[in-house]
Amino acid sequence: MKEYRYSGNYDFPLLAELYDRTERFTDDIELLRRLIGNSGPLNILECFSGTGRVLIPLALDGHRVTGIEMAPAMNARAAAKLAELSATVQRRVTLKVQDALDRQWGTGYDLVIMADNAFYELPTAETQERCIQLAHEALAPGGRLFIDNNDYKGDWPRGPFGRRRVIFEGHGADGVFGRYSVVGLRFDEPQGILHMRRTWFTRAPDGTRRCVRYLGRKHPVRAAEVERWLKKRRFRILQTLGDSHGNPYAKESDRAVFWARR
Repeated sequence: MKEYRYSGNYDFPLLAELYDRTERFTDDIELLRRLIGNSGPLNILECFSGTGRVLIPLALDGHRVTGIEMAPAMNARAAAKLAELSATVQRRVTLKVQDALDRQWGTGYDLVIMADNAFYELPTAETQERCIQLAHEALAPGGRLFIDNNDYKGDWPRGPFGRRRVIFEGHGADGVFGRYSVVGLRFDEPQGILHMRRTWFTRAPDGTRRCVRYLGRKHPVRAAEVERWLKKRRFRILQTLGDSHGNPYAKESDRAVFWARR
């Protein structure tokens, strides 16, 4: 069984549709709006931009936004939603299909966003730290960085392992059924890496079935790691929040949201 480079492969049109149908929360968008305040319009980069859940509302606010997304199916979903908007809004948005770790992100941005557990799609602490380095290179002096992830509390070595967990499932507009699931295999505690098996299963209306299985890895990131990487790159941390509502971070917080300045 092949191992995928990252935690999961989202490059299936139906999976992108199910993701888009499920991931519809807006708390983090409202938090970003409060943090941005009256600044703007800004030149914004969202890395791991997915189906445009964060990117498009910011473009509607008047900002110029670039999205980097490695899965063409996810990016196509964002492009389809963008095509339904006015030409004025469309001109503010640039969508790029690009592996975020393979090359630079551009330069001169006022704000870089890595939202909604982006780091949990990455396989190692080294790749997560590289994203902070790339963000530093992409930002103009004084530019801001927004990072939002779950705050890992050290409980993953207990498992459960070998049990299937369904992430997304449902029928697409064409009647095809899809199920995206994961099975945890083991946790490498010295490296802090979860090894897992992912399965993407589809069943067409005529009964035709397809199953794609592969191995993946992810490093559950801690707030202390992100703080250390930010300071190493000489970011000034302006705020550390414990949730998308803007409450202060505490050691028991489920999330760690960083608002930092280059």
